[in-house]
Amino acid sequence: MGILDLADRVGRNAWRVPGLGAVLERDYERSFLRRPPNRFRGVYRSFAEAEASIPAGQRVGYDHDEMQGMYRHRMEKANQSDYAVLFWLKGLLDDRTVVFDFGGHVGVAYHAWRRYLAYPAGMRWICQDVPAITREGEALTRERPSEHLSFTGDVADARGCTIFLAAGALQYVEEDGAAMLRRIGHLPAHVILNKMPVYDGEPFVTVQSTGRAFHPYQIYNREQLVAGYTALGYRLVDDWQNREQSCHVPFTRDKHIDAYSGFYFTR
Repeated sequence: MGILDLADRVGRNAWRVPGLGAVLERDYERSFLRRPPNRFRGVYRSFAEAEASIPAGQRVGYDHDEMQGMYRHRMEKANQSDYAVLFWLKGLLDDRTVVFDFGGHVGVAYHAWRRYLAYPAGMRWICQDVPAITREGEALTRERPSEHLSFTGDVADARGCTIFLAAGALQYVEEDGAAMLRRIGHLPAHVILNKMPVYDGEPFVTVQSTGRAFHPYQIYNREQLVAGYTALGYRLVDDWQNREQSCHVPFTRDKHIDAYSGFYFTR
């Protein structure tokens, strides 16, 4: 067991012991700077504050060529966390469907799910992401069947979509999804959120290490998140938990999420 695992297990309570918590926290910080995958550090009030805590010269965010291949292993088949979304999408897709896949990376969901969903001929699937990622996604369309797929870097291209899908991406941006839809002036019939770090405490921002970069990372309050969409006229149809993902912020009290959440809203 490495120092990261030890600190993760012990840190929830050891930080209360005078002296010991400070030692473990310093060790964790040194280990964290080596960019271990899916680890978290710190509690911050904003994205700017979280980003300012990352040492200069470190890679931050997804707009880097090194981030392009991160989720290739998820492109071949559905994962455990995908099945609730597949269940609802299966009854929504038709020739007039426009899926706006916010933070859809290189088209991971589109490629992985085509063996489970009968994509109608007229359906459109728009993946939104940062430039380094969309470049790779467009290159992949020349290698894989991608007749419905296109890419954009502009959230405003969600205007006209019938399904707004965000599967593990909204936590990487400061603007929440409901505010985003209000700003662009379009309320699609369906909103599906998945792999969301949601709990019942106060919202905060932490820093995540993905193994290749650091990221300011939003943790949501469940009630506030749902209220943001219901205020726009949406009805919560379903919600679910996803134990494939978790978030543990060492050296904090009650700032841990053992299972991420998903939500399906409709108007």
